[in-house]
Amino acid sequence: MSYEFFIALRHLKSRKSSFVSTITVIAVLGVFLGVMALTSVIAVTGGFQQAFQDRVLGINSHLLVMQFGTDFRDYHEVQETIEGYDGVVATSPFIFHEMIANRGNKSAGVLVKGIEPSTAQSVSDIPKYTEQEGVVADLEFDRFPEDGQVEVPRILLGRSLADKIGAEPGDMIQLTSPLESMGAAGWQAGGQTPSSRMFEVAGIYRSGFHDYDDRMVLADFRALQDFFDQGDTVTGVDVRVEDVFAVGHLVEELRADLPESRYRMLDWRQLNHNLFTSLGLQRLVLGILFCFIVLVASFNIVCTLIMIVLEKNKEIAILKSMGASNFGVMLTFMLQGTIIGFVGTINGLIGGLLVCLGIRHTNFGLDPEIYMIDHLPVRIVPLEFFLVGVVAMVICLIATVGPAWWASRMRPVDGLRYD
Repeated sequence: MSYEFFIALRHLKSRKSSFVSTITVIAVLGVFLGVMALTSVIAVTGGFQQAFQDRVLGINSHLLVMQFGTDFRDYHEVQETIEGYDGVVATSPFIFHEMIANRGNKSAGVLVKGIEPSTAQSVSDIPKYTEQEGVVADLEFDRFPEDGQVEVPRILLGRSLADKIGAEPGDMIQLTSPLESMGAAGWQAGGQTPSSRMFEVAGIYRSGFHDYDDRMVLADFRALQDFFDQGDTVTGVDVRVEDVFAVGHLVEELRADLPESRYRMLDWRQLNHNLFTSLGLQRLVLGILFCFIVLVASFNIVCTLIMIVLEKNKEIAILKSMGASNFGVMLTFMLQGTIIGFVGTINGLIGGLLVCLGIRHTNFGLDPEIYMIDHLPVRIVPLEFFLVGVVAMVICLIATVGPAWWASRMRPVDGLRYD
């Protein structure tokens, strides 16, 4: 053990001055609280970001491929083309329509998504959000049955929407659209005779993402084609990929077979750009603000070292008289500040971890209409905790430089003048 480290520990353990000891404890507590707050905030904001990403990618696909106009009939060929690329897991056609859901005297505006039940389960995680097992397959609709008897189409409702209109599996829901039909000529508005049809509720899903659970309705896309009396056309094709963060590279490759002049491709980041941008910015700002807590706590370390220098000026003079270099004296006081910062940081990381675990196992009951999710998510990433510790230690180390340099410049004669 070097003499600098030995002396640094002796100064911190010294009980001759209760005032300095109190300041030292306050400095450690300041770093502890700052690091604990910073790790907790980063874990919670990261949890929000991860929760939104999981919900968005759980209900939706990673990439949407649409054709300009409403007559997208060659979607089968487009699916075959897309599935020929490396990294593509599955594709599935879809249709979107804005409608009104009615049950008795209760109604709600909904977004009906027509899916192909047999392939939709490969491009989204809908099955794991349903309250009834195998209900997605029950959405299958035969538009042209052999006996000529068209069955009642079935739909899947979000839990929030089902509660709003008082619907449960087996109930009948009337879906109404202001669009009378969509024939070969395109959209035709029915000003006085909107289209409507009864649908049976096949099941309920709960994604945990309020915007979806409160508004999105799922049905077989063939049922919507029959509803609007349209041919075999769709709105677009859902695509699921192996690496969600490499979807931009896939889009560039697809441009060779799907020209931009005819097809439009939107990946999950473009569809939710505002959401993820705001979450990332919020996380950055909160991280910076809570870094200032650690910075403020580091001033306690500065005060502690200044008090120690004033109290130990005689010892400093003796050390320098015995041959200690300026660097050795400076290193001694820097080590003292570093030890204070290290103790506060380690305990702050442990405290932050305990806070995160406490949040994870506590139900705070968030209002989904405000926060879009119904619980407070936490994401504990060891690397982020490590980086917080490194940042805190760097701040504490920088805080020691000034007082340590001042101590190293003290002349022996100044410390011994009055002894």
